[in-house]
Amino acid sequence: MDGRAIALAIPFFFALIAIELWADKKRRARLEDPLYRFGDAIGSLACGIGQQALQVFALSAIGIGIYTAAYEAFHLLPLTMSSPLAWALAFVVTDFCYWVYHWASHRVNFFWAMHVVHHSSEEYNLSTALRQSWFTNLTSWVFYLPLAIIGVPPLMFVLSLTLNILYQFWIHTRVIGKLGWFERLFNTPSHHRVHHGIDPEYIDKNYAGVFIVWDKLCNTFVEEKGEPSYGTVKPLESFNPYWANIEGFARLVSMSRQTAKLSDKILVWVKPPEWQPDDLGGVMTVPPVDHANRKKYDVEPRRAVFAYVAGQFFVATAILFGLLWYKDALPPLVLALGGVAVMAALAVWGGLLEERRWAIPVELARLALVAASGFLIARFSVSATTSTLATASIATGALVGVGSAIWLISAMRTGPRLTRRAHSETTAG
Repeated sequence: MDGRAIALAIPFFFALIAIELWADKKRRARLEDPLYRFGDAIGSLACGIGQQALQVFALSAIGIGIYTAAYEAFHLLPLTMSSPLAWALAFVVTDFCYWVYHWASHRVNFFWAMHVVHHSSEEYNLSTALRQSWFTNLTSWVFYLPLAIIGVPPLMFVLSLTLNILYQFWIHTRVIGKLGWFERLFNTPSHHRVHHGIDPEYIDKNYAGVFIVWDKLCNTFVEEKGEPSYGTVKPLESFNPYWANIEGFARLVSMSRQTAKLSDKILVWVKPPEWQPDDLGGVMTVPPVDHANRKKYDVEPRRAVFAYVAGQFFVATAILFGLLWYKDALPPLVLALGGVAVMAALAVWGGLLEERRWAIPVELARLALVAASGFLIARFSVSATTSTLATASIATGALVGVGSAIWLISAMRTGPRLTRRAHSETTAG
């Protein structure tokens, strides 16, 4: 999708999340655990915002460019955009290619280091659907090259993949139960809850995007028998989206350095996630989940900090919306400046919620950048399309930057310090 289509999808996603929160209120009347926790949801949404902010720098164009070159050089069939049969073929084959990509993302450590981001939330809700890796677009295109060789035109492929990904948004919820006959053919919330489960019987099952039949044909299908436990076998224990996106690679680098054999230093990147070199303990076994005593990572920040982070989340979302909407009109310097401001915000939210020492100076520096960005936008935006935006941005940037700095300092002085609760039940000041 182009920038404006993505921008228009943002309020649609938020509207569905609001509906899910309303449904959660009905569920909790029956004393069930809540669907959302603030820190976890902010961590998930920050991953999604970061993925889209990085698209401002055209990272996804790399894969599309390679696909187009492969199509022009090797396509076998003369498929046309006007053929309904060609569209059906493209959609089905795209879904199978997604299944292969998804399988590899769980069974090859290099790809898992990127895909693990999507699984690192310990909750399962619509915000989890937006918890996406920032780097997967650099490699996922490899799995779709067969479509180019078959003869699926680039635009047909992009639209088919877009529909495939959009379909998967609604299946990330716990408020929809089993759906009867529909589940025989299609992926559903029940099927996908299994995929996100860390219970031994659910690990590495149900890779489907749209059609669950691929899992049934490849013997990777398991029916949901009970509520899974969500997350990863080794919990992330952080709400920082930067750490979520690099932790998998950090683990592989650490293993590669520690193991003695040269062959094992290479194998750690291509073996499955449970594999370890013999001198580091050998293959791991997924342990059963102690549902009764399992504690999720969480923080209880001051209410003022909670409110501040929520406010900055909406400011960053508004900036992202503007970047996507005016992407083709804004100069590269302005796009880069806005992208940096958004990406800096993502780094700070988790740190503020967890009251890390580095969070306040980093946030104050980011707010100074926001305040200065209005002047830079006015200086470099000269087209008629952006003249109104450029004029308004001076006052808006200064108001948001200075006002937020005052709000931040006030928030950090209000109320008791946080309680941080990890799986080990430790507390920190």
